[in-house]
Formats: sequence, structure tokens, C-alpha cells
Amino acid sequence: MTVGTGNLISGQERTLVNRGRILLFSYAFPPMQVQMTAAVYKPMAAIARSGFAVDVVCADSFCKELPLDDSLLPFAEKTFSTITRLTPSRGLVSRLRSSSRVFSRVPDLMTVLQESAYESLMDLDLGQYDAVMTWSPFHSINAVMERVKRARRNVRWIAQFSDPWAGNPLEVSRFTKFWNQRHEPRTVNAANFIVHSSPYSLDLMLKNHPQENRRKTAVIPHAYDEALFPRRAKATNDRILLRYVGVLYGRRSPEPLFQALVKLLARRPDLRDVFHVELVGLVPPEMLQTAAALSLPEGTISTVGSVSFVESLEKMYDADILLLIEADIRKNLFMPSKLSDYMGAGTPIVGLVPPGSSEDALQQLGCWHSRPNDIDRISQAVEEALMHVMNRPDVSWCDESYRNAFSGTSVARAFTDIVAKLSL
Repeated sequence: MTVGTGNLISGQERTLVNRGRILLFSYAFPPMQVQMTAAVYKPMAAIARSGFAVDVVCADSFCKELPLDDSLLPFAEKTFSTITRLTPSRGLVSRLRSSSRVFSRVPDLMTVLQESAYESLMDLDLGQYDAVMTWSPFHSINAVMERVKRARRNVRWIAQFSDPWAGNPLEVSRFTKFWNQRHEPRTVNAANFIVHSSPYSLDLMLKNHPQENRRKTAVIPHAYDEALFPRRAKATNDRILLRYVGVLYGRRSPEPLFQALVKLLARRPDLRDVFHVELVGLVPPEMLQTAAALSLPEGTISTVGSVSFVESLEKMYDADILLLIEADIRKNLFMPSKLSDYMGAGTPIVGLVPPGSSEDALQQLGCWHSRPNDIDRISQAVEEALMHVMNRPDVSWCDESYRNAFSGTSVARAFTDIVAKLSL
């Protein structure tokens, strides 16, 4: 439907515009299926629904290494004013960059869009926007915007970071680390405002920058979008359905859960036929062949393959209990957008989380959680959640005011307050 640089999609159902205009510049956008696509879409859609016209400049589906998910595309086309999709420029610099396996991937797969993105932005009347908002994790986008900022000094730039940049403990490429260390200071200095979804990642960024930069920063959580969940009653399941939605790999393993369930059933054999665990998404087969997994009663565990993002929200909505499984690490600096979606589903949550952002959120939410290495506590948390669903289903399972802080409406308000502040 859109091919090449500068093609536009007109919104089929436009929000009545009366508050201003914002340019969203994000490579992660439907139908690209990367972790941040939905995390970008949800708050920006809420901002559009709040009365701002939101134009989009994003990546076209040119990268064969990244899968596609069309489920958010109809919502995006109804919500945003225009969508401009970028493909790599055919200029000499872009062709040279694309021909090198290293330079076409440092710092990320979207670096080949630098020239076409810059040209597209410079062709726009950026003065019409109350702000330009960029989103990581494709950090190459910040180099483009920093260059634009040098040419258009009056542009108000809000840079959002959902993860650390320079110093990211998960980064392994030496070339990317060097690129990050060079470009992060330029972005921090050039951006008018910086937003992180976790205080830990914000602190990591600021530790190597002057403290006065903290005055132009904020922590705003990932949002859930009320409009994307089913508008019907929740499903009635034959057994209490505990559901995990997402990819499992490496240290993000269901093994602690399996061991905890073995202990739970040894202590409470009456629960043997009461509950069922479903894992939705990719699961390495070997994770289902451990001694703990095989010792559970037949039919206790089942798997479902990958589903679209919108389908995943329906799965969350129809579960009786949602399982959040994170890796057993020293500290998690990231606030996963999936946790926000779990909150939006209105389904009780049991979290297996290390110290860090998710644990902080679950504590404030007031739901059941444990460290991934505490098998006894996991067993107890699951039991407590089961008892809640069985005996007190009409009693709130969480702090509703805290949960509402993650709604698209609340998160959009936090962003638009920054826009208003920058416009003074």
C-alpha cells in the first residue's frame, strides 16, 4: 500500500484536531514486528485521541530480517493523520553503507535509512509541529534527529528511550558500543526533553552526563491501550487458566514455574485438576522436557504458537491469571511493555521477576510476585492467586489507581504536559 520515501496514508477516521500537531518519528511502527512497535503505537494513539493531530515518519517494510504483523495496521490508519514510510536512499553514501555488513548494522538495522530520513524531515515544515517525538530502540534515529536539530534549532525534540543506550549491559557488539558512546552525548545535549520508561535506565544514561540535564528528563511508563482489548465479557474457562504470553529463551525459562507447581501439587493435591498453564509464543522444546515439566500431571501444561499483537491482548484478557516470567538476573533495568498490557487486560498477575523495574511495579500494583530463584515463594504466590480466583473473584486484585497510571489516557497526558511545557 505504501512503497518508497514520502508516500502518505490519509487517516480514514481523523480525530477532531484542536490541541496542536505532533510529528512522530519512529522506525518501529506497524506492520514492523519488533518489541517496541506496540510500545510506540499505544501512547501515540492515545495522544491522537486526546485531540492532537499526529503525523508519522517511519520505516517501510524493507528489512527482510524483521517479521511483519498487520494486526495494528487498521488501527494506525484510522488514528494518525499521515504516515510517511521510508526506504533506504539510493545515494552513494547509502549504497556504500548498505553494501557493508558492519556499517549496515551499526548501531542497528535501520542505520541504512539515515539519508532518506534526514531528507524527508528536512522537506517538512517542522515549524508546524508543537514537538517532534522520537522513540528507541533503533538508536540510529537519534543521529538523524540530532543532525536535523543542528539545521532547525527551533524544533522542539522529545526523545523517548525504552532501554539504556551507552552502557546497555545487553549490548555485545564492540562497534555498536563505540558508536553509542560517541552519539549518546550529542543526543542528550541536543534533545529538548528526554523520557525513559524506567528510572534505572534513566540513571544509567545520566551518570555520565552533567546533572543539570536531569531537569529536562522524566520517567513515563509504557502504556496499555484500552481501545485494543475486547469489548465483551471475559471467557469462561473449564479450569483456571494461567497464561504466559511471550517468547521464552535462555535464562527467561519456565523451569522455576514448573518446579514450583510440582511443590504446590505435592502440598495441595486437591488442586490437581483445578488449573491449567498455557504458554503462548515460542518455547524451546527442551524447556518442556525437564524433570519438573515431565513430572507434572498430563495436561497441566500446553503451548500455543506465536500470535499477532492484537490476538495476544485477547489471550491476556481471557486468562484467569497471567504469568510474567523474566530472566533470573541481578537487576532488570527495563520496564517491559508487556507488563503494561497485562495491567490493561484487567487479569490477576503472578510475576517471576528479579530486582528492578518489574518488581517495583508489581509491588506497587499489590499483586503476587517472587524472585525467579525462590521456588517456595513462587509456589506460594501461585497458590494465593488461585485462591483469589476461586474464592474472591469479585474483589479487586490490585491497586486500581496505580494500574490506571499505565492507561493510554494517563500516559498521553504525561507526554502532552511536556509538549505544553516546551511550548511556553
